[in-house]
Amino acid sequence: MSLLRRRPDPTRVRATFVQQGNGPKLIEYSLRRSARKTIGFQIDERGLTISAPRWVPIRDIEAAIQEKNRWIAQKQVEWRAFEKARARSAPRYADGGHIRLLGRRVTLRCNPYTDRYKRTHYLLAEDELWIAGPSADDSAWLEQKVTAWLKQQARFLFDIRLKAYGDALGRHPSSWALSSARSRWGSCSHDGKILLSWRLIHFPPRIIDYVIAHEVAHLAEMNHGPRFWATLEKILPDYREARDELQRYPDGLLPA
Repeated sequence: MSLLRRRPDPTRVRATFVQQGNGPKLIEYSLRRSARKTIGFQIDERGLTISAPRWVPIRDIEAAIQEKNRWIAQKQVEWRAFEKARARSAPRYADGGHIRLLGRRVTLRCNPYTDRYKRTHYLLAEDELWIAGPSADDSAWLEQKVTAWLKQQARFLFDIRLKAYGDALGRHPSSWALSSARSRWGSCSHDGKILLSWRLIHFPPRIIDYVIAHEVAHLAEMNHGPRFWATLEKILPDYREARDELQRYPDGLLPA
């Protein structure tokens, strides 16, 4: 049984469900109507979203929620844990804040100043990145400049590793570029173009090598069949450990 109360947003629904032994439970969700054939459930930063065929009545959607009640509760717990982990790993752009560079925690040290050239200066000294510039005390400015610096480091390192694994395979990409993807770390197209997320620069070198070698191996095998993994093993024999480690980081989660 459920009691429905709609908000002004017609896609947002709040329903109270009775779960045996646990009493009433309030569940709020967004409802999307589409041409799909089944009812789908998704939990992310927006909460619970249900996608349902246009012809399915609300009572059937409520019945599906009742049936998935325990699953929804468990996924909500898992999502809250993920959000806490993501907050811990997120860079903090301020003096004394931190970023991740090649798996290491690097502390930001800022020196705001004004000069006629308005130039920004960087100095990486062990586990500290010193940044001097006209707005180094502004978090938005600092994020922009640090991101640009990280992309420079990524472009330099990735180019070296692409050449190394390309030489090992005897094939090189027709071109490559940085992307800003948060979860698709790399891709290789049929015409030999490789994209690599600059955010990989946050991860240890073994993770970076795995992603780059993975995409280079696709230059020979555009699939994930046995021949692909055999090709990858030839150029990166210990790829399995790095692959398994990377799989422990869901979308948007960086090393803490």
